[in-house]
Amino acid sequence: MKTLGVGIAGYGFIGRVHAYAYKTIPFYYGNLPVSVQLVGVAAHSEKTKAIAIQQAGFQFATSDPLELVKCKDIHIINCCLPNDLHYQLVKAALNHGKHVYCDKPLALNVKEAEELVSIAKDVNVKSQIVYQLRFFPAVMRAKQLIDEGFLGKINFFRFLYLHSSCVRQSAKAYSWKAEYEKVGGGVMVDLGSHIIDLARYLVGEFGSVHAKTRNYTSPDKRTDDLAIIEAETKNGAMGILEASKMATGANDEVRFEIYGSDGALSFNSMEPNWLNVYSMDDPDTPIGGLRGFKKIETVQRYPDAAGIPLSKFSIGWIRAHVACLYSFLHSVVHDKPVSVSFEDGLMVQKIIEASYESSKTGKLQLL
Repeated sequence: MKTLGVGIAGYGFIGRVHAYAYKTIPFYYGNLPVSVQLVGVAAHSEKTKAIAIQQAGFQFATSDPLELVKCKDIHIINCCLPNDLHYQLVKAALNHGKHVYCDKPLALNVKEAEELVSIAKDVNVKSQIVYQLRFFPAVMRAKQLIDEGFLGKINFFRFLYLHSSCVRQSAKAYSWKAEYEKVGGGVMVDLGSHIIDLARYLVGEFGSVHAKTRNYTSPDKRTDDLAIIEAETKNGAMGILEASKMATGANDEVRFEIYGSDGALSFNSMEPNWLNVYSMDDPDTPIGGLRGFKKIETVQRYPDAAGIPLSKFSIGWIRAHVACLYSFLHSVVHDKPVSVSFEDGLMVQKIIEASYESSKTGKLQLL
């Protein structure tokens, strides 16, 4: 059996999530004709390196992410570094013929993202962005229904990603995500990138944005704790996207509502086992007939997972990460197009920069 060696750059929270996903892939999916081996990990502190080797079984640890690129036994570079370090590592990995699985966003800015997209087009490797929200079964079902015309003409949409981590800044532990130079923004990059990608995926390409951002508590006043985008798609649908770390009472809550001429869809990640659907074709008589929102039990009904847990069991947040990673490994093994391309990452980057420019100038920005 062929072995794919993996190098994970960064072993903070998301690095551990990705390591977990690699280790559990064989339990969820039995149809990958390869063995995946966690070969190397790059981490800043000696303590983190030791934890990574003990937890995930890496063969070696290094302080220099580029050492992973140079290792001949590593075929996949998994980038979990701060945003400002994506460009250098991903560029080196592509130029060394490594497949790349990169946590969002693709890069620190549009210029860097454009160069990475250009390089990726010229090399014979697979490169994918980690926008795992696409991989909840409820979202996958929503995409199917939209593509089948269930909604008719989409008129209006709303996407929200809500945290409460900045409500009381004094109680918040330090994170590099509060530093503008490392992030390239604030909550619009950190959380907003996810719902921008999800909105593009479900309702179509953006044509224009008008945005406002606000810093409430972060010491770096260049970062935003709240971002609100008014968007219009190229197909004429209007919508609102809200990314906030000031949503008192929220944990990690993603919501969307999409309204069309023939129906509507809604989803809340705090109730991830259900997609809510409304059809105008349902009769409204007598006394309401069968008209109303209905809950589709999407749970873990992935079409290509025959392992554990069974499809009927409740889904959790980390399951979408496993499915996102599987889609990437499937593309590598079978030489298929990736599910979330670097081009998708570039488009998200362009929307983010246009939204920040709109917030700065107060003017509508065309895309």
